[in-house]
Amino acid sequence: MYDSMKKIRLLNMELFGGCNYSCQMCPQGEPGRESEFKKLLPLDVYKKVLDDAMNYGLEAISLHGSGEPTLSKNFIESIQYAKSLGLACSSFTNGYLLTEDLSEKIVDSGLDVLRISVIGYDKDTYEKWMKTDSFERVLNNASRFNEISKGSDTELHSYHLILDNENVEYETSKYRKNWIEPTNSNAEIWMMHNWSGVYNEMPYSREGEERSCGRPFNDVLEVRAGGLDGHNAAVVACCMTLGDDSSATLGHLDESRIIDVLEGGKAKHLRNAHASGRWNDIDYCKGCDQLYEAPESLIWSNIEGREYNQSKMINDLRINVDGK
Repeated sequence: MYDSMKKIRLLNMELFGGCNYSCQMCPQGEPGRESEFKKLLPLDVYKKVLDDAMNYGLEAISLHGSGEPTLSKNFIESIQYAKSLGLACSSFTNGYLLTEDLSEKIVDSGLDVLRISVIGYDKDTYEKWMKTDSFERVLNNASRFNEISKGSDTELHSYHLILDNENVEYETSKYRKNWIEPTNSNAEIWMMHNWSGVYNEMPYSREGEERSCGRPFNDVLEVRAGGLDGHNAAVVACCMTLGDDSSATLGHLDESRIIDVLEGGKAKHLRNAHASGRWNDIDYCKGCDQLYEAPESLIWSNIEGREYNQSKMINDLRINVDGK
């Protein structure tokens, strides 16, 4: 049972459920995200959730989920509020709206890490996978951001995916030459995953026996901007459920406390299924490639100490471990 000793060290919180991109490898683009989750998270609900999460030892918050956070009118104020609570704060973006003015506001807000998702190692592959001819624009935005953030505590990171499993070495070299080195960013290159089984085909071969991904037991809370039946701040089972958030919703924090959701029937059912090896009883877990150990899925990184399973925000927090 969850009690006053329950820890929530990392909060992944989505500010806006919609996106200005429709990327090929993301359910936000195809098959398309559920409309009830394409919402703006009200600022008062955001602050309510953070205030509640502080009771559980919260150390860090990542402002991301699926939607593009820079589309939220509350983006900068959300960072500022998190920093006022003493939290480490990061965010994910596609970088399209990263103007000079916004970059300066982000740095001034005290954001610790801004991660830009760049799927495609040149103009053509970027356009194919991210469905927009914006490689050069985002590259220039990132380079300018790095100049603006120089001397501050804000770091620029980038996130990349391998597009062809037969050309891993080639694509890695292209990402490094065409993006990572020109922008001078800390970067990670990963193999693709299948978004909790949304895509039937495994992105690449994963060997060995299935085991619990561990996410139902770890110290991470996943909150979406939208929710069911007009609600906001849906707690979902994990970060991988995009495309099936309605099935994976455990409760809503606009009306409930965190402890009430985590002690609710849906959350207990999820934990019991994973603890007893019955994760395939859960629709949004069945077929998910995260049920396989795959340390080789982290292809390359220049971030010191970066390891498979390790939280991007808290070095000693593992986000994918066997749970009991």
